[in-house]
Amino acid sequence: MFQHALLLALLAGPLQEDAVTKLLCEGDGFYSKRDQEGMPAKAAACFKKAMAIDEKCVEAYWKIALVDFWVGTHEKDAEKKQAVLRDGIEFAKMAIAVDSKCKPAHFWLAILYGVYGEARGILQSLHMLDPMRAELKWVLDNDESFEDAGAHRVMGRLYFKLPGIKGGDNEKAKEHLNRAIKLAPKNLLNYLYLAEIHVDEGRKADAQACLNTLLEQPDDPRWIPECREWREQAKALLKELAK
Repeated sequence: MFQHALLLALLAGPLQEDAVTKLLCEGDGFYSKRDQEGMPAKAAACFKKAMAIDEKCVEAYWKIALVDFWVGTHEKDAEKKQAVLRDGIEFAKMAIAVDSKCKPAHFWLAILYGVYGEARGILQSLHMLDPMRAELKWVLDNDESFEDAGAHRVMGRLYFKLPGIKGGDNEKAKEHLNRAIKLAPKNLLNYLYLAEIHVDEGRKADAQACLNTLLEQPDDPRWIPECREWREQAKALLKELAK
């Protein structure tokens, strides 16, 4: 009896790991189809099951936050949008609590702070600026190339979106975005964000050059739905600039 119990105990670890790995893979598969109805919910369900099996599975936490980011940024109802994004913030925080060195957790927490702030209104969310900057600084200090220089990209967007009296600065925004482009020249969103600054400054030719460069880049297999949206935005902006 003792030997049987010992054998079960020894097997429990590997079996648990296999179950978690399988659920994470299934969730990734569903998430890759996130632009299809019902797929984000199925992805989240898999990640939550993995988390239930292993409460220290940091990957499950931050991937739930990632699902919430997608769902929240595509939700039309203002209250539902904010609720989903708040949920994502909490899961990203939990991921950091499990592993303080988890780069995806810090990165997505910063982004979720940003989109949640936009959803609430920038002036109503200024208290979130310092936590957002802190997360971005952590990523920059640890790996500025992470997610196609994502922290530079988000920092650039932040400087562009903020009112001047609250720290907005187009020159700083362009510095971060140009750094992002240098580190990740194939990332479509880097060019889209930089183009929008050029439009804001009346630099039509520069904006068109950025947008045309964007359209020349291949889609990132990890972000196919997003690439489709960014291309549509780029084409729409080029159409406006051509008038």
